[in-house]
Amino acid sequence: MKCCPADKELKEEWEQDLEHEIALDYDEIEHMCNVFKVLGNPIRLRIAYHLLKQDYCVEALVHALKEKQNLVSHHLSVMKEKGVVESFKSSRYTYYRLDPEVRQMLIREA
Repeated sequence: MKCCPADKELKEEWEQDLEHEIALDYDEIEHMCNVFKVLGNPIRLRIAYHLLKQDYCVEALVHALKEKQNLVSHHLSVMKEKGVVESFKSSRYTYYRLDPEVRQMLIREA
């Protein structure tokens, strides 16, 4: 469809179509902005990339990322604080996974 049609009837139809499109959910947009701010750090984005594939403990992420343990732990802590990742205990290890909404957001954007 042509943008801003000159014909009056076509323009009315065009305007009606625009009104029926899904409106932006500003809360969702705000949430997405916050998630992408957190993932704007290269290490955090790499962590998220690995967590898209499966849940990981810190030690496994340290090995996969070839980064220091305290650095990976710090970034996981920031990601958890901002709601990007969740953690759970299994045996003596703490595992991390992407928040389900964040996972869907990244899959949808990929």
